[in-house]
Amino acid sequence: MRRKLVAILPAILAAVSYCGVAAAQELTTVRFVLDWKFEGQQAQFTAPVEDGTFKKMGLNVQIDRGQGSADTVAKVASGAYDMGHADTYAMIRFNAANPNTPLISVAIVQDASAVGIVALRSKGIATPQDLIGKKLYSPATEVGRQLFPIFALQNKIDGSQIQWNTVSPDLRDAMLARKEADAVTSNTVTTIMNLGAVGIPESELQVFHYAKYGVPLYGTSLVTTRAFAEKNPEVVRNVIRGVAHGLNVMISDPDKAMASVKKRDPLLNDNVEKQRMRRTMRDSLITENVLTNGFSSVDKARLETTLKQTAPAFNIPVPALDAVYTDKYLPPRADLKILPWKWQ
Repeated sequence: MRRKLVAILPAILAAVSYCGVAAAQELTTVRFVLDWKFEGQQAQFTAPVEDGTFKKMGLNVQIDRGQGSADTVAKVASGAYDMGHADTYAMIRFNAANPNTPLISVAIVQDASAVGIVALRSKGIATPQDLIGKKLYSPATEVGRQLFPIFALQNKIDGSQIQWNTVSPDLRDAMLARKEADAVTSNTVTTIMNLGAVGIPESELQVFHYAKYGVPLYGTSLVTTRAFAEKNPEVVRNVIRGVAHGLNVMISDPDKAMASVKKRDPLLNDNVEKQRMRRTMRDSLITENVLTNGFSSVDKARLETTLKQTAPAFNIPVPALDAVYTDKYLPPRADLKILPWKWQ
C-alpha cells in the first residue's frame, strides 16, 4: 500500500498544484489606476486588496498610482486600465473632447470636492479677486487647473489675467513652499498637508474650495468605459462594494488602512498620512448625506446643476445626466452603509 502511495504521489502533487493554479486563474484581474500617488486617503482602494476583500469577491485588483485625473481618464479610455479613480468633471471634459471613447461614472467616491486653490496670505491673497495678476503654478493636466474656469466664472475673475506656470505634479507644492508661486490649484488637502510637513502652517494659507465658492461640485468617481461595465457588471459591482468596504476600514481601523498604503510606499510618514486621510474623510468622503444614505448616494438634481455650471466654463455642450453617471451597477444599499464617524 505504501509503495502504491509513493508511486502515485507525484501525480497527486501535480493535481494539487494544478488545482491551485486553476483557483488562481479563476480570479478576474482588474487593472485599476488611481488619480494620484499613494497617500493616506488612497487606503480606500488598497485596504480591500490587502485584507483579502477583493479576492473573496473573485477579483485580482492591481492598483497603480496616477498622475492626475486628466491622465487617469485618458488611460482608462485607451484600454490601458479597466477602471480608475478620477475627478468627475475631468471625465466630463474628456468625454466632450473624445466622443468616440467616453467614460461613465459608476459610483461617486467623494460626495464633496476638495479641489480648489491654496494661496499664500503673505502674497496679499484674501479673496478670489486677489488672484488677479498673481502667479499660479499647476500641472497642465491637474483637475483644479482644468476646473479653474468654473471658479473664475462664478467669482467674476478674468482668467486671462492669471499668470499660469506649468510644473510637474511633484514640484507644484514645493514652488509654493519656496514662495516662488503665489498660489496653486490642487486637491487642497494634499497641498495643505505637504506644506505643513515642511513647516508652513495652515494659518499662513488662504484656501478656496471651489465647492464653497459657488459651485457645489461632487469630487471623484469610479470611472470606466460602458463596454467594460456592460461586459463585466458583477466585476464593477464588486469593485464598488470593495471601495465602500475600504472606507469603513479607514473609519474602524486607521492603522490597518495606513499599513495597506505604506506597503506600496514604505517611505510615507504615518502621522502625516493619517492626518491626510482624516482630512479627506472630513472634507470629501464622509458628509451627512453619506452617513445617512451610504456610499455613492447621488442627488441627481445637484449633479445636473453642476453640469450646467461646468459646461459653459469648459466651452462644451451640457452633457445628459445619464451620459455622466449611472447607478445601474451599484450593489444593494445594505452593502454601501458607512460606519458612524466624527472628526476629532
